[in-house]
Amino acid sequence: MTITPIQFLLGDAAFFLPFAVFALGALGLVFYLSRLEHEKEMALIEAGEYQQLRNDSRAWILGGGLLVGALGLADVTTTLLAGGVPQEGVAAAFVGLAALAYYFYKRREDRVDAPESATRA
Repeated sequence: MTITPIQFLLGDAAFFLPFAVFALGALGLVFYLSRLEHEKEMALIEAGEYQQLRNDSRAWILGGGLLVGALGLADVTTTLLAGGVPQEGVAAAFVGLAALAYYFYKRREDRVDAPESATRA
């Protein structure tokens, strides 16, 4: 019994077709999400609340927490799949989770401290 590679059976063009469809789909998703973000910002500008959004200094904590957490979880996952014992990835994942917890704690604290008139609008 011989094993025939799928690339030989489908041909080169058909073999790479799913990868091209995935890449186009990812590009389309990025375009769609960018358009939604633009529409949200335009609505905030019209409502006069855009400056409040721009003054939030904790946005880097959210981005950094997501990035470090994702890198840590990726390192843990690849180490476990390779049959090793995860070391550095665990610490990075917990640092990322701590940054995310801090971000959401401060966000909740700001909502509690906000005046009633600002939360109703």
